Amino acid sequence: MPEKELADRTLPVGLIGLGSMGSFVAREIMKGEIPGIRLIAAADIRPPSSDLLEELQSHSIPLVQSFEGLGNYPLRLVIECANQKVVAECADFFLSQGVDLLIMSVGALVQGNLFPRLAARAEEKGCRIFLPSGAIGAVDALQAAKLRGLDEVILTTRKNPRSLGKIEGVSLEGLKEAKVVYDGPASEAVVKFPQNVNVAATLSLAGLGPEKTRVRVVADPGVDQNIHEIHARGAFGSFEIRLANWPNPDNPKTSLLSCLSVVSLLKRIQGSVQIGG
Repeated sequence: MPEKELADRTLPVGLIGLGSMGSFVAREIMKGEIPGIRLIAAADIRPPSSDLLEELQSHSIPLVQSFEGLGNYPLRLVIECANQKVVAECADFFLSQGVDLLIMSVGALVQGNLFPRLAARAEEKGCRIFLPSGAIGAVDALQAAKLRGLDEVILTTRKNPRSLGKIEGVSLEGLKEAKVVYDGPASEAVVKFPQNVNVAATLSLAGLGPEKTRVRVVADPGVDQNIHEIHARGAFGSFEIRLANWPNPDNPKTSLLSCLSVVSLLKRIQGSVQIGG
């Protein structure tokens, strides 16, 4: 392929958030693991690790302290790896400029009317919103099943207490056996566990919605992996899927699979062949 054509296909991206997930994605791009993706600039209000900063500098990638600073660069896609609050603040900013957006903190989208508002803005500006599957599977199956009607979607997330962190009104100190710490709609789960159950938001948007999707969160000192069990039933029949994910070594609240799902989606965006969906 001629050099000019290769350059035309290269997608210039910006990255918001350089925590464990953002650092993982940045390094994968800089290592050349995602063909056709070029990191142009990154943003984080906090300074990254010295190692990552050195890597960014060696690739001549500028670091700005606010997402607005990314607006000074010719980006076609912005990757959000920060938190739900940042999504609410930055999404309209980039979509209004016609820039595609990949959102990792999906929990923000099932609160209030943010999702339909952003979807309408993307339609208006002719750009796209990408939501990675994160730490779960079966998203494509759920979307397909929805076409003929879903009756029930239940997500059970089981994590070690150290991966769940502090939970308001619940003490997990000295826990010896599994304990259900939440059982209710996904809309409340993403507020109560903003760093733990983005998967609930993704399932909600793919299926029955945040009010009708049931979520159970179990603190279990006997497990070392982040376990997600999905049950769905509808006109198509039913399915059950269980994923036992290793936590990200740099952040036990996040599964390694979540980080990999971003990389996989970026490859699909630039790929000539689409599998699944």
